Amino acid sequence: MADKYKIPYVNMCIRLFARRFRLTLQGAAEYLCKFKGIRFLDDCYPSEHLLPVEDALDDLVAVCKSNGGSIG
Repeated sequence: MADKYKIPYVNMCIRLFARRFRLTLQGAAEYLCKFKGIRFLDDCYPSEHLLPVEDALDDLVAVCKSNGGSIG
């Protein structure tokens, strides 16, 4: 994580994911870790942070679903 904005970006995505699906912050973070959403945000940060945040959240849903998640 070399970019100083990556951690705030990931944090924002977790918070918005929690808000969108009415989860606690801890519940959203655990879900995103379990179904590789956090890894996706870390790996794809160079392109994802350039997209509208709603698109990034939609991508998170798709990644988590493809890894066994059921939210969304």
